[in-house]
Amino acid sequence: MMSQNRMYPALKLRFSDIVFIAVLFVALILGQQMLSLDSDLGRHLTLGNYILDKRIIPTIDLLSHTRAGISRPPYEWLSQVIFALANRLLGLDGVVLLSSLVIALTFTLIYQFANRRSGSPIVTLLLVFLAAGASSIHWLPRPHIFTFLLLAIWVEQLDQFVEGKLTNIYIFPIIMLFWANMHGGFIFGILVWIAYFAGWLWDVWRKKSDSQVGKKLLLIGVLSSIATIITPDLWHNWDAVINNRSAFILNRTVETMRPNLLDTAILPYTVLLVLTVLLCVLNWKTIKAHHVFLLAGLGLMSLVMARNIPLFTIACTPLLAEMSTSLLSKSKVWSQIEHRFAGFNTEGRSIWPFIATLLAVTYFLYFNFRNDHSLYQFDSNIFPVGAVNFLEENPQSGNMFNEFNWGGYLEYRLWPHHKVLLDSQSDFYGETLMREYDQLFAAKDDWETLLEKYQVDWAIGPSNAPLVSALQNKQSWDVIYQDAVATVLRKP
Repeated sequence: MMSQNRMYPALKLRFSDIVFIAVLFVALILGQQMLSLDSDLGRHLTLGNYILDKRIIPTIDLLSHTRAGISRPPYEWLSQVIFALANRLLGLDGVVLLSSLVIALTFTLIYQFANRRSGSPIVTLLLVFLAAGASSIHWLPRPHIFTFLLLAIWVEQLDQFVEGKLTNIYIFPIIMLFWANMHGGFIFGILVWIAYFAGWLWDVWRKKSDSQVGKKLLLIGVLSSIATIITPDLWHNWDAVINNRSAFILNRTVETMRPNLLDTAILPYTVLLVLTVLLCVLNWKTIKAHHVFLLAGLGLMSLVMARNIPLFTIACTPLLAEMSTSLLSKSKVWSQIEHRFAGFNTEGRSIWPFIATLLAVTYFLYFNFRNDHSLYQFDSNIFPVGAVNFLEENPQSGNMFNEFNWGGYLEYRLWPHHKVLLDSQSDFYGETLMREYDQLFAAKDDWETLLEKYQVDWAIGPSNAPLVSALQNKQSWDVIYQDAVATVLRKP
């Protein structure tokens, strides 16, 4: 009698299904934490809703009173629209679910790409889970998660091309067209292409490649570069990405600082980094030049800035799987282990990712219907939820001073009636304003002059902030709301 798996192959559980379900489940568990690390999501939702409502993609700042009307390239507008749609469908649950699905899909594809290279499902599975753990430090509901997905596809397509398995080179400018309108990480696609082109030049010098491959690679680079400027603000998205070089600004947040390799959260990345170096040394005779440039480039970038760690893990995992297999294949014991799990290594369509997604959507719909609110919420112990509730009922006039990391949340709840002093897109506001903000927040030196400079009429900040204490001690400022998290003050 024919087994059920043979009759219904889509019901068979595969390793790729396990990856999808496991990563999705872990990401959903971390969902509340994702919302609590910063308030950038609020800015993205605000702009996404504006685009949907007005049918206009703004190219100038609409959110602050300090930079109003200044050029603000919308290089994430498409992601913002997608997030806004998810929020309209399921509230913040929809945003977290969308982010979790994109992350899960990314690592499922990485597993499939790596397994295709290695043919060793157990090795691949272990490496993918290690890579997922390493990248989880930057799992946030923000547009950069689309760079995770697009980078995985981009690297695989370039590999397919240089190996002669891909003939349609126009897939690259199409990917780049979406990428350049979803996140500034599109620049990593260009950097990866440079690594592959440098590898081709090296092979030509060693007489291991021909000019035909180089001509097509060059065409890919030219077409993809042209695609990066097909945006609402043309080439200005490059300005926004490249001009973010201020050491003062970059050292303000953990994600833009150098990672501590001994930190517990960073250890999976440290293991991957050491493993990469070790396997490259052991496979130095067979490793390809473009892979050396790729791993070295992204590896160095990940050592310089913690938020680049996921990009390194995404690119290196398929290559590590291939190099590991070339060594482990010599072991009979390991070959037997791989053989025992061969039944989980089949390809083809599977229904399990769809079922997992449907169950998650059903659960969130049920929770929203029964409780009349989302499961995931901005943490009232971190963000000024009570203060904003008060401000919605008691709108203020004039210019606001706000805490830096609350900017996105305030935009999400109070814009357009209230415009922020600044939000957490610090590179846009520039080093001068960021230094003045620090001076204001700490109530140091001529901070009162800065209040007058920006014509601040009212302020919202942490109740224990130096500026809040300084304003409370001044007879010309009144406390109009206060709780354990936030205080709102106003000049009479």
